[in-house]
Amino acid sequence: MTSFTLPAGTLVKYGTISTQLYPILRNGIHADALRAGLHADTDKTSVAGGIYVGELMAYFAACAAFCQATSSLHAAHEATLGSFVQALQDAHGQKPQMPELEEIALQAGLPVILEIELAEDCAVHADELFVDADKAERSWKQWRSVAIVRDGGIPAGWIKQFYFPRLLDYKDVSSSRNPRMLEQTTDSALMVGGLMQSWHKDTPGDLLLAFKKQYGRTNFSQSSAFTDTALERFFNLNAMLDPATRLLNQMSIWQDLDALAKKQEIPLG
Repeated sequence: MTSFTLPAGTLVKYGTISTQLYPILRNGIHADALRAGLHADTDKTSVAGGIYVGELMAYFAACAAFCQATSSLHAAHEATLGSFVQALQDAHGQKPQMPELEEIALQAGLPVILEIELAEDCAVHADELFVDADKAERSWKQWRSVAIVRDGGIPAGWIKQFYFPRLLDYKDVSSSRNPRMLEQTTDSALMVGGLMQSWHKDTPGDLLLAFKKQYGRTNFSQSSAFTDTALERFFNLNAMLDPATRLLNQMSIWQDLDALAKKQEIPLG
């Protein structure tokens, strides 16, 4: 397997979920970080070693990590979360009063994208989902997806900021045309773009160009610095701090992803 080098100063993205933000802030991204995948992608996803970074495929990784974690959480707390979903349907736009959600919500991670500026030249391996192992340069230039191979992984100090979807409160879901709800759906569409690159082998340049023409951006709609103070501010947003509201956002993003993926004939399970 041959490698290609990304020079210092290159910006790359890494997809994960919000429950990993504090561990990454403390320890960086481990060199042996596992690549998130979907059940539908299992037979297509190669794990060549290294930390998978890229552009649109970072949104695939965030989507996969989010879907895995959400599915596991709901399977582990099926009865309680089933009651929560029923309460949402019975009283649309009203927050269920369920104290038992508090411990569950602490485990609920939402998709996030870390923006990393390489502080040194980094050797990378090809993403064999798209190209042969000896095509690392093409993997980056055409598919914008590679695996960084570096002892010690990626230090937290290289992470400049993180992006996250629009977060909703209960007043936002009282109307289906609420602009904040539409913005969150647009954020979910960006993750489905990552699914389209992975599943259909659509090229990221074309997907991102189409997304930018339609929405005027190529990142999640919200962003924050990656510091202790900024993370504390993020986790103290009402949508993250309040258990029922965090779970509302988990459910609304999950439903958007499922609906949008079905339109592209991409199974999430």
